[in-house]
Amino acid sequence: MTTENSENKIGQEKFQINIDEFNKSNLSFSFLVIDKFFQDTSRNNELMSFSNSDLFKEIAKIDKNMDEMPEDHLLKKFVLPGTSLIEAVFRILILNGNQPMTISEMEESLKKAWATVIYLKSYTNDTISQMLNDTNEYVIKKID
Repeated sequence: MTTENSENKIGQEKFQINIDEFNKSNLSFSFLVIDKFFQDTSRNNELMSFSNSDLFKEIAKIDKNMDEMPEDHLLKKFVLPGTSLIEAVFRILILNGNQPMTISEMEESLKKAWATVIYLKSYTNDTISQMLNDTNEYVIKKID
């Protein structure tokens, strides 16, 4: 049984995508991000030349010209109810500029994104912690 103290500790661990390790695994972090966030493939070559921070800034600009968009519109656009939990966490980290996030912060983002299917998904602090502390395809690692 998990105690309140250990649950609180789990919720406060910080994670982020280890981009260097991701790229060392012969995968392209930039390509993956571009593929998941940009529908206009005519910009792919231009976007591939961007630094990671510039790529995050471009993502933040998506739909900026539309009137009356809620603050969390990108979250709801890119973290859909059918998205797997690990994919959702990856996208949340990208939308947050890959700044380290606690599991509790990730859980709050998931609640916003999946509000309509909340009863169908299991994403407790413990579930997210177990998933992220295992090896995962997105090289999301705990920050010490």
